[in-house]
Amino acid sequence: MHTLKIALKPIMAGLVLLPVIATAHSSHNPVDDIAKYDQTVIKRQVEFKQSQQTEEKIQNLQDQISALESKMLTLRNLMASDYPHIKEKMSKYKFDYMESVDDTLVQLKKVLTQIDTLLNQ
Repeated sequence: MHTLKIALKPIMAGLVLLPVIATAHSSHNPVDDIAKYDQTVIKRQVEFKQSQQTEEKIQNLQDQISALESKMLTLRNLMASDYPHIKEKMSKYKFDYMESVDDTLVQLKKVLTQIDTLLNQ
C-alpha cells in the first residue's frame, strides 16, 4: 500500500500541473484577451448606470478595475515579448516602460483600496 502511494504521487502531480503546462504552450492570442477585457469594461460601465444599489455599484467598479488590471498586465507582457529593447531600458527616451506599467498597476490597486475604504466608512 505504501509503495502504491509513492508511485501515485508523481502521477498526481502531473495531473495537477497538466493544465498549467498545456496553457503555457497553447496558441493563445493575447490580443483576443485585450478585446475581451475591453468588452468587459464597456459592459460593466453600462451596467453601472443601471445599478440601483450601492453594493452593486461597488462590485461593478471592482470588476472594471480587475479587467483593466488584467488588460494592463497582458499589454505589458505583450510589449515585453515583442519589444525586448523596452525591457532592457534602451528606449529612445531612456524611459523604462515596463517599470512604468508596473507602477501604474500598483497605483491602480491603491486607488481601489482607497475607494473601498471610503465606501466602507
